[in-house]
Amino acid sequence: MSRGVAVAVLAVTLAACGGQGSGGGPGDGKTLTFWMYQDRTPQAGQVMEKVRKDFEKANPGVTVKLVKIPKDDYNTKLGGAVAGKSAPDAGILDQPLVSKYALDGTIKEVPAGLIDESAYYKGALDTNRAGGKLYGLPADQTTVALFYNKKLVPAPPKSWDELKQVAAQVHQANAEVAGMNVPKGDGYGAWMFPGVVHGAGGQMVDDAGKKVLFDQPQAVEALQLWVDLLKSSPRKITDSDKPFENGLAAMTISGPWDVPTIREQFPDLDFGVAPLPYKSEPAGNIGGEDSVVFSTSKNADLAWKWLAFLTSAENNGAVADAFGGFPAHLKAQVVAGGPEQAAFLEQLKVAHARPAVPQWIQVNDEIIAPALESALTGKATAQQALTDAAAKTRSLLGWNG
Repeated sequence: MSRGVAVAVLAVTLAACGGQGSGGGPGDGKTLTFWMYQDRTPQAGQVMEKVRKDFEKANPGVTVKLVKIPKDDYNTKLGGAVAGKSAPDAGILDQPLVSKYALDGTIKEVPAGLIDESAYYKGALDTNRAGGKLYGLPADQTTVALFYNKKLVPAPPKSWDELKQVAAQVHQANAEVAGMNVPKGDGYGAWMFPGVVHGAGGQMVDDAGKKVLFDQPQAVEALQLWVDLLKSSPRKITDSDKPFENGLAAMTISGPWDVPTIREQFPDLDFGVAPLPYKSEPAGNIGGEDSVVFSTSKNADLAWKWLAFLTSAENNGAVADAFGGFPAHLKAQVVAGGPEQAAFLEQLKVAHARPAVPQWIQVNDEIIAPALESALTGKATAQQALTDAAAKTRSLLGWNG
């Protein structure tokens, strides 16, 4: 999701505020530097300004500098700062990067006793784990769920069998309408795929045991589900522009970011959102941002205090909404939204973090995605595609299992 222009009063330039906070505040106080994405909206900037002021009020003498960087430039600038030993005290980090930065010593481990881990959504908290240790706190989280056209699908399917049955009925009733807009073998589809695998009781990998598992029966069944759905959901229909929105696909998988767009651009579409159908257990995937403390920080204790403040029950609802997601703290108040909100929150209760593997983005985009597409286009069976992908992943990671 794109990030809007920051509120002028908060537009602290990178040149002016780069580098770790190591003192320099008024009197004997300390300056804490926190890097984040540019605000999505002016309202988001106002939220962060209020949280910053509240923290400074609760910690006299402390100054928090918010450095806001365009999201597309963020990882590059952060990587340069880390390499140049000028990283900030703390900052936002995309979930898949936590394990990479944790295992190479770039970020600090969360101090024991800082938070009550049971107060957070498990999936969100697990995105901060690497090697069995916790290296950050979840700032916000998001996921995908099943969108369905109520005119074509009066009641959303709950199981895989129901999903296939409903899709078939829709297509049989009208050959010009697909039962479902089946995900494709691209980075986005590969991000969603693990949620389906977990729905069959499977796993992508066992990172602790260094074993690749997405060539096992549960994952093969998950991919076969998508292949089977194509029988009632031909791509010659779903490759059209916005097939779900235009009534050409009865169901699709997407996230909360699409809800306001559909409501605005397709006001006549009567649709609902439900948790993903599953085979053996409810499950889903997860996205969003984490917050971490960098190893070079000279204000680590204060930085952790700030991150705990951002992710507390009192603040995480507003902060998460400012970032564009849902709160990760179970008791944080969700910012008002439509009826679709309930399905996403239910989905997040059973969401699974991506594997804590530093190369996972590469595995997702360069290995799993083309494997999915190979099966979905009939160039290989689901088993063949995932067996080949698993072998490539083992080779890349240097794993034997």
